[in-house]
Amino acid sequence: MTDLADVLSEYVNRSGYTTGQLAKLTAVPKPTIVNWLEGRVKRPRDHVDLLRLAAVLHLTDGEMTQLLDAAGHPPLPELRAQAQQSGDAETLSLLSPWAESTTKAPGKEAPFQVTADLPYFVGRKPEMAAIQAALLAETHTTLYSVQGMGGIGKTALAVHLAYVLRPYFPDGVLWAKVDISDTMSILRTFAQAYGVDVSAYGDIDSRSRLVRDLLADKRALLVLDNVQTSEQVQPLLPPTGRCAVLITTRRHDLAVLRRAQRFEIRPFPANGSESLDLFRNILGAERVTAEAELLRELAALLGHLPLALDIAASRLAYEPGWSTADFLQRIRQQQRRLAELSYEDQSVRLSFDASFAALTTAQQQFLTALSLFHGEDFSDTAAAYVADLPLADAQDALRQLYGLSLVQAGRRFAGQATRYQLHPLLRDYVRRHLSDAEEATAVTRLITYFVTYAQTHHRDDTALEQEQANILAALQLAQETGHVTLFVQGVNAFYYFWETHGLYQMAANYLTAVTAIPQDDPATQLAITHHRGRLAQRQGEYIDAETLFEAGLELARRLDDQETLSHLLRASGVLAARRGDYVLADAYYKEGLALARALGHGGIVSDFLRGLGVQAYVRGDFARAEAFYEEGLALMHQGDETAVYSGGMLWGLGVLAQEQGDNEQAEAYYRQALALARQQGHQERIIVLWRSLGNLHMAHEQYDQAAAAYEQAAALAQEIGHRWQYGRVLSEWGELQLWRGEWETAVHTFSELFHQARILQSQELIAYALYGQARVAVQQKEIAQALAKGREALDTLTAIGHHKVQEIQMWLQQLQQV
Repeated sequence: MTDLADVLSEYVNRSGYTTGQLAKLTAVPKPTIVNWLEGRVKRPRDHVDLLRLAAVLHLTDGEMTQLLDAAGHPPLPELRAQAQQSGDAETLSLLSPWAESTTKAPGKEAPFQVTADLPYFVGRKPEMAAIQAALLAETHTTLYSVQGMGGIGKTALAVHLAYVLRPYFPDGVLWAKVDISDTMSILRTFAQAYGVDVSAYGDIDSRSRLVRDLLADKRALLVLDNVQTSEQVQPLLPPTGRCAVLITTRRHDLAVLRRAQRFEIRPFPANGSESLDLFRNILGAERVTAEAELLRELAALLGHLPLALDIAASRLAYEPGWSTADFLQRIRQQQRRLAELSYEDQSVRLSFDASFAALTTAQQQFLTALSLFHGEDFSDTAAAYVADLPLADAQDALRQLYGLSLVQAGRRFAGQATRYQLHPLLRDYVRRHLSDAEEATAVTRLITYFVTYAQTHHRDDTALEQEQANILAALQLAQETGHVTLFVQGVNAFYYFWETHGLYQMAANYLTAVTAIPQDDPATQLAITHHRGRLAQRQGEYIDAETLFEAGLELARRLDDQETLSHLLRASGVLAARRGDYVLADAYYKEGLALARALGHGGIVSDFLRGLGVQAYVRGDFARAEAFYEEGLALMHQGDETAVYSGGMLWGLGVLAQEQGDNEQAEAYYRQALALARQQGHQERIIVLWRSLGNLHMAHEQYDQAAAAYEQAAALAQEIGHRWQYGRVLSEWGELQLWRGEWETAVHTFSELFHQARILQSQELIAYALYGQARVAVQQKEIAQALAKGREALDTLTAIGHHKVQEIQMWLQQLQQV
C-alpha cells in the first residue's frame, strides 16, 4: 500500500497551499493535516476530513481513489454506496465533486488542477473582461501575462479566472507553481493528468517534447504561477495552437514575454468600492456599514493592496479583542505598520523580502533613497538628484526596478518623461534599510531639490500642481529637521500656488511658522511681509493687510526692490479701492504704473491699466475705462502673443465685448476663461468669471442662468474664505432677487452683505447693502426706514465718488413723491 504521507504531500505541494491555508479553507484542524503529512497518523479514523481536503485540492477521481486507498478507506463507489444505504447526507454532499460513475479509465476525465477559489474574491472586473476575451480566442499565437507587485492578487485573479473559464476548455486546466516546483515534476504532473506516465524520460528536453506532443491537439488552459525566470517557462510551453498559457509574475523584463499580451494589475482604485467590498465579504455588511469611515482610512493607509487588506480584515474578524479603531491606531504608526500586517503564514513583509534580497547593493541603496518621496509620484530628474546619481544611471535603475515591479509607472503628462511611484507599504519597508547618515544626506538633497523647483517654477501653476505633494512633503521635512533657510525659501516660493488655488488656511499656517523665525535677510523679510499682506487682503482682514502693505512699501523702497515695490503698489491700490478710498487707490496705481513702465514689464503695466480702468468705471467714466482696457490688451499682445489667451485677459476681453454690446462674444470669452481657470485651479478667477456670467445673464433677463452662476460663485467664495468676492456675489445676487420679486430672500442676502461689508470695512459694499435694504423696506411699506437707509447709502457713495450716486438720488426723489 502507498504511504498516505507520500501521496498527500505530492498533492499538497502541487496546490501551493500551506497547512494553515488548507485548515482555513477546509475547517480541518491544522494539527490533523500536519500529522497526516508527517506520517504520524497513517490511517485517519474518519473519511469526512479527507473528503474536505481532497475537494480543496481538486483531486481527480483517480487521485481520490489513490488517496482513499493510502488512508485505508474504501474506494469512491463503495463509500458512496455505504452513505446512500445509511442516509449519510454529509458524506454524499462531500462526494459530489466526483462523478457517480467510475467506469472511466484513470486519467480520462478533463483535469482541473486549480487551487480553491477565494470565497471573498472581489473587483478586477475590467481586468477579468480583458483577460477573458484574450484567452477565449480560437487559437493562441502568444502568451498572456498577469503582472504586478507582490501582494497585488495575481494568483487570486488567475484562480478566479480559471473557474470562470473552466467550461470553455474541454481538455482541462493545468496549474503549476513554478517557483516551488521543479520543471521535471511539473511535466510529470501535466502528463499524469492525461493518464500518461513520463517517468522513463529522464531529461527535460525529452519529457518536454512528449508533453508538447500530448497537448498539441488539445484545447486546455495552462496557468504558470509566480514565474521568476524565462527558463522556468520555456520547457512547459505547448505548441502554438488551441492551448492558452497564462503566466503570473512580478517581472516585466522576462525575455519569454517579449511578445506576450500583458495585463498589469495595480492596487484597488482609491476612489472605488473594491477595498470596502473585500472588508464586507470578511467582516460582514453590518460592521462595514457602521465603520465605513474607519475602514476607508485603513484601506488608504494600506495603499489598497489586496494582501494587506485581506490580512487586516482576517485579524479583525478572527482574532479576539480587536476593535477597528484600535487596529487602525496601530496602522497609523508607520514604524509598527508592517509588523501588524501578518496573519499566520501571510505577511506583507515576507512578500517584499525576497524581491529586496534579490537586488544588488547599488539597487537597494537607490530604492531606499526613493522611499523619501511622499508625493503621488516623482520624476526621474528628482530621483537622480536625491540619490546623487547621474540622470542616465538613475533612469536605468528606475527601469530595472520597474521590471521587478518594485516601482510602478506614475502619472503621464504630454511631452514629459515617465514618472514613477512606490507603493506606500513598500516605501515603509525599504525606508527601514536607510542608515541615519544616509537618511540625513538624502533628506537634505530632497528638500533642496523641491525648494529649488518651487523657486524656479513659482509662477508656473501647471508645474507646481504636478509636484504639489512632493513640495509640501519637502516643506514638512524641512520644518521637522531644522532646515530653516530652505523652509523659509520654500514657503515664499510656494505662496502664490496656495493663493491661486484658494488654500488660504494652509498658506496662513506656513506663513505663521516662518514669521516666528527671526530673519536677518531684509529681502526675505520683505517677501514674507508681502505674502502676509496679500493673504490678509484675501481673507478680508483689511486693517492687517494695510499695515503689512505699508511696512512692505517702506522696506521695498529702502532696499530699492522696484519689482516687489510695483506689486505692493498694485496690491495697495486694490485694497484702497475696495475700502472706498478711490483717491488713494489712484495714487497707488499711477505710481505703480510709472514704475512698471520704467521696468518694462508689460504684464504688470497691463495690471495697473486694468486697475485704473476699474477705477474709471466705478466713477462712471466709461470711455476712459475702455481706453485703459484697450491699452492693457495692446501691451499684452506686444509682449507675448499667447498672453492674450491667459485667463485674466480673456476675462478683460469679455468685459469689453459686453460693454460694446456683443454679448454672445462676451459669454464665449468668459466661458473660455472659466475652462482655463478650472484647468489651472485658479479659484479666485473662477469666482470672478461666474460673477461675470451671472451679470451677463442678468442683463439679458436670463434670471435662472444668472441665479445658477451666482450660486456657484458664492459657494466657492465661502469655501475658500474670500470675503471680498463673497460680498460682491451677495450684492449682485441680491439685485437679481429684487428684480425677481424674491423679497424675503433679498432680506437675508442684503443682511448678510451688510455683515460682511462691516467686517471688510468696505464703504462701497456697505452702501450696496443699505440701498438693497432700502428697496426691500419699500415693498414692506416701511417708507421711513427705506428713506433713512437710502440716504445713508447715498452719503456713503457720495463721499467716495461712486457712479451709482445719481441712480440713488433719482430713486430717493421718486420715493419722496409717493
